[in-house]
Amino acid sequence: MANPFSVPHSKNFCGGNFQDWLEVNIIDKCNGRCTWCVEKYGIHPKHHADWKTICNVAIATEKRNVILLGGEPTLHPDFSRIANYLAKHKRNVWATTNGSLLTRRWVRENMGGVCGINISIHNYDFAQNYVVTGIQLNEHNIIRAISELRAMKIKIRFNCNCIKGQIDSVEKIYKYIYMAIELGADSIRFSELKHDNKNFVDLAKLLEHKYGLNSDPYRFGCNQNVTIEGMPINFRQMCGMQTNLRPCPKNPKIIKKQVLYYDGKIYDGWQQKRGPRMTKEELIKLLFEVQDETKTIADAVEVILNSVPNPKSKESCKECSRIHYYGSSCQY
Repeated sequence: MANPFSVPHSKNFCGGNFQDWLEVNIIDKCNGRCTWCVEKYGIHPKHHADWKTICNVAIATEKRNVILLGGEPTLHPDFSRIANYLAKHKRNVWATTNGSLLTRRWVRENMGGVCGINISIHNYDFAQNYVVTGIQLNEHNIIRAISELRAMKIKIRFNCNCIKGQIDSVEKIYKYIYMAIELGADSIRFSELKHDNKNFVDLAKLLEHKYGLNSDPYRFGCNQNVTIEGMPINFRQMCGMQTNLRPCPKNPKIIKKQVLYYDGKIYDGWQQKRGPRMTKEELIKLLFEVQDETKTIADAVEVILNSVPNPKSKESCKECSRIHYYGSSCQY
């Protein structure tokens, strides 16, 4: 009998790669305002477990690599305790941060249990990064923090979402690489945007399909590792389950991935196309934002479209037939 499922590339997240990694959203607070935030339609538990409970649940999964996320994880008052506790239990601890708290002193006092850090900086010009994220990075603090991280032998990766009007040309990609080299990063990840057609930058077209970049990442791979100007680069593309600018697989075969949230509960997360339907309160808030001109009508339409399940999609949950967002699980 023919396989009825569309099968992802084996090196993709949903194809079974990175299964020894556990994502841990330790906090829901964030001091940024990134429009593409993947937690916008994610799980928002009301309960907040204590730091030790979260750690023990993470350890019980037996995953060797644990990445601390948020919100902004460095805002957690027990960040250092979490990192050190996990490290003492022989876990490789990573953290992804917007860099807002990074100073030499903060790194020295809080990063002892961390083996690697991903610093999200979305433009080589820190003033433009502020426009995108609302985070005002101090270059002097970042340089000193990176110096301390290197002294502590903590690996440093810069994460850059490629955004139209920001990092959207070959020239700008090279400028970003040179900035990362100058500041002392060990590697870079360039990513496409999820659920944001307006600001989407197609890396395959931009780089003329070099480096393994392709127009159907679900089938041909969404992660490509290369070296440019001596800098290790990871390109992360979005398939049709994260953007309708790419072919969407029919009846996709997806391997679930565990995600631990700050309520101390584990959810089965996987890559899916649409978020949950907007609540009445969310819609009212959106309409007020349009009225106050903090959002354009086009932006509001994009938000609403991304909140409506695709009626043609076959990517529904086996338990309840609803469409779930990446990092979420069946709660019905």
